[in-house]
Amino acid sequence: MKIKFAAKLFISSLLIALLIWKFPVSDILENLRNVKLGWFFLAFLINEFIIFNQAYRWYYLLIVRSEQKPRFSTLLRYTVIGAFFNLISPGGIGGDAYRSVTLGRVHNFMASSVAAVFIARILGFIALCLMFWLALPYSEKIPEQAIWFMAAVSLFLIVFCLCIAFNPFKKGKFGVFAEKLRSYKKYPFRLLIATFDSIFIQVLVVLAHMALFKAIGVSISLSLLFVITPVTVLITAIPISFNGIGVREWSFLSLTAYTVNSEQMLASLLLGYAIVILQAVQGAIFYLMPSPDKFRFR
Repeated sequence: MKIKFAAKLFISSLLIALLIWKFPVSDILENLRNVKLGWFFLAFLINEFIIFNQAYRWYYLLIVRSEQKPRFSTLLRYTVIGAFFNLISPGGIGGDAYRSVTLGRVHNFMASSVAAVFIARILGFIALCLMFWLALPYSEKIPEQAIWFMAAVSLFLIVFCLCIAFNPFKKGKFGVFAEKLRSYKKYPFRLLIATFDSIFIQVLVVLAHMALFKAIGVSISLSLLFVITPVTVLITAIPISFNGIGVREWSFLSLTAYTVNSEQMLASLLLGYAIVILQAVQGAIFYLMPSPDKFRFR
């Protein structure tokens, strides 16, 4: 575990160092000094709304007996706190681990809680692929490698979903979890609504990026942003760096190399980390506040 953490930290540090070496830091800082606070505040509000929708999707996908189901406010609290664990965890899934495990242990339905969060993440990936293929015909030219990458991810998700639906494993902890995943076949309407909500969340992610770009003065077409955002989000989901740091920046720069000023793009991406930190602080405050749930994630 320590070796993996060190390797991810090294990759992120190396990529950030290459960025600093390649692009003038003074130009990036100059762009940050001229931030339009109205657009930044809008980006922050959109990200807050994303957290709200993530909690709603989790609440909707949580399949337990009605008397066991916790209030929406409880799930919203865990989701807000999850932003804090996303920041401090090396893989970017700390928030998912915290909220699914905490809720499962406190309310004694671990498999259902983890399954709901797992299905939500898979639906998020599917929504990204759908958004990419729908926007691709209307966007400017992007590198062919990005199209092949999205084709591979889309094929993987199709095969993965088929394996979940017809999983032959029946025994052990994995068998219990697989059975929980298969149980969603009985609730096609829930999956449909959750899928639409996942698409809505990813649209909000694009709009949040657009607001950050506007805050710096980056000129980029919305159609292109609907294509490059799914590619970047899915690339950063690959566990090769510390929470996608470095990988995210190089992905955006590579996909917009001929259309956007690189220093402005980097300034926008760095500005986005301010929102990540603000939401993490918000999550830490909620984590430290007294709660009826006594369990603490370790």
